[in-house]
Amino acid sequence: MAKNRLICFYFSLILLTSATCAIAEPDQDWQSFKGAWFSVAYPSVFSVRPSLKSRTSVRGYDSVFFISPDRFVEFYVFSPQWNGEPSDIALNPKSEEIVSEKIDKKDDETVRWFTIGAKDKSYRRSYVDKENKRQNTRLVFGIKYRDQNAYNTYRRIYEKLVKSLRQYGD
Repeated sequence: MAKNRLICFYFSLILLTSATCAIAEPDQDWQSFKGAWFSVAYPSVFSVRPSLKSRTSVRGYDSVFFISPDRFVEFYVFSPQWNGEPSDIALNPKSEEIVSEKIDKKDDETVRWFTIGAKDKSYRRSYVDKENKRQNTRLVFGIKYRDQNAYNTYRRIYEKLVKSLRQYGD
């Protein structure tokens, strides 16, 4: 009986390790998500949840979430044609708090880095929000992660997703 449990434990460990390695591989099979005014590549094993419908197009979305198969991380992109409000990532003051924030202003562009944490410590959400008032544009990238290990595991994949963004004009 103990031998069977040990075999099951090792088998489970091997499956978990190989699944984590496959998930964390930045060169795995990728697909493209096309929003109303942008496209972005994401790992094909992730789930896609389009969020805010475009305010300037009859079809498509201005934001999207990509959820890892183990649900340890969630990536976020907000890329409208013009400026807009990423209301789908707004702070919920009942269950969340701002953990850190830094704002840089240069000419007409404001870049805000901020992290929101669950009050029960179950996750953190980190974002980079770039807004240019003169050009009337806004771009937000984010990652929600269960813990620092999940962040570290998926960081390279997140960086590849960010670099893959292509924005369109009208």
